[in-house]
Amino acid sequence: MRLSYTSEMEKGLQQRHGVSYAEYGRNLEKRLEVEKERTKEHENCNQLVGSIRTI
Repeated sequence: MRLSYTSEMEKGLQQRHGVSYAEYGRNLEKRLEVEKERTKEHENCNQLVGSIRTI
């Protein structure tokens, strides 16, 4: 799979998930783990925004 990325994406993956973009691209288990974490964070943010809107 050919992935294109920027230095900002590389930095973000390293800081947030402790994985390089090269490893993310070649290791399916690591990619699924990262995407699961991203999905959970996204859902948490949506809940937070929803709770703020009701105030």
